[in-house]
Formats: sequence, structure tokens, C-alpha cells
Amino acid sequence: MPMKFFYAPGACPVASHITLEECGAQYEGIAVNVLKGDTSTPEFLAISPRGFVPVLVTDEGPITENVAIMAYLAQTFPEAGLLPAQTPFGLATVNAFNSFLATTIHITLRHFSRPRMFADGEVAHAALRAKVPEMLNYYFGKVEDILKDGRPFVHGDRYTTSDPYLFIYSSYLHWPTDRCDMSAIPHVLAHRERVLARPATQRVLALEGIPDPALLGGEKSQIVLDAPGVMPARADGGTSALL
Repeated sequence: MPMKFFYAPGACPVASHITLEECGAQYEGIAVNVLKGDTSTPEFLAISPRGFVPVLVTDEGPITENVAIMAYLAQTFPEAGLLPAQTPFGLATVNAFNSFLATTIHITLRHFSRPRMFADGEVAHAALRAKVPEMLNYYFGKVEDILKDGRPFVHGDRYTTSDPYLFIYSSYLHWPTDRCDMSAIPHVLAHRERVLARPATQRVLALEGIPDPALLGGEKSQIVLDAPGVMPARADGGTSALL
């Protein structure tokens, strides 16, 4: 029985979606619309109690969170070679970087898109947003330091689950304006182009109805920032944004 993968098009589950394609896994992709309440139904909450995507439903049960899903896939499909080495240390190395993306860069981006999650009042929201470029310069500077030795991928010559995950967040940097000093991270931007060119990435963008990677996370003017209590929405009616 194929796995089922639940995702919101154009949002951070793209990383797990690309990983599924890189693995050659048999799965059924199921797009959900958060704004229409798809993730609040009893059926969805039974597989994702926090009401978040992505969710990968396996024969053993559901798995949530990109970091966990990608770790599961890398170990379930070792022939895909998505770890620096098929060892506990190789897995830990990838998980360390992916956790940095999930808990640091993602949350920093959310301070821009969803400041109401962290503070009340327009003054506080403006202060949170104003801090984001400084923090992104610092955090992406750390990633640039990793890549500036000329390696093609995060962990060296081998493409791993860290690469599609970094691709998502580096793709968000342009929107709604450049969120950090792009001139300071040329290797990060070159990495984004390498991941974008991969067939698995192109398949996922097509499957999710994203004709241009600029639509990842919401294109300029196509996203409603900080809608109270809901995910931001694309003007075309789809769900998107920084989960």
C-alpha cells in the first residue's frame, strides 16, 4: 500500500515532497487547503494532532515534521544515498543542520510573516519585522560559510535531505522584498539554483502547481500577511506560506 503525503502547496512541505521524489517512493500526494479547514477536521487531526502539514502516513503510522519525515525516508530508501554516510553519525549530521533550519531560520522568517504569533500590537509587530533582516544576515551567513569552499551541496559532494530543505528557505528570501543582503550569500543562491535544476524538484513544483519558484511561500502581492488565526492565503485561492 503506497504511503500518503499531505502537504500545503508551495509551503515548507515542499522539502519532504522533493525527498519523496528523490527516493523514487511510491506515494499518494494529497494537497490540503488550510484556509478551508482541511487540517482542522477530526479525520486530519487523527493523523496530525497539532493540525500541521506535512504528514506522511506509512504502514507503521503517521509521521509529522519535515525533519522527521526526511530522516525516515533517507533510512527507508538507503539506495537513494540521501545521507552523507549511511551511519548514525551521518544521520545525526543531517539532522543537526535540518534542525537548525527548522528551529532557527524558519522561526526567524515567521517573525516577519506571522508576528502576531509572538507579540500583540502594531508597534511590536513592526519591531519584530525590523529585526528579521539582521538575523537572517547572521544565520544565512553561517550557511554561506559552509558552502563557500565550493562544495556543491550542504554536506559536500553528495546531495542529502539538507539540500531541498535549504532550498525552501533560500527561495523565501526574495519575498515580499529581499529579506537579507543577497550580495553576501552568493554560494547559498548558487546552491538554490542547483537544487532547482534537479528533476525531482521540477516534478514537485509541477505537481504542486508552482510554475515559478518565486511562488514558494507566496509571491510578491499574492499573499495575505498575518491573517488572524489562519494561514496566509495566495490570491489564486491556494494555501501557502511559512508554516
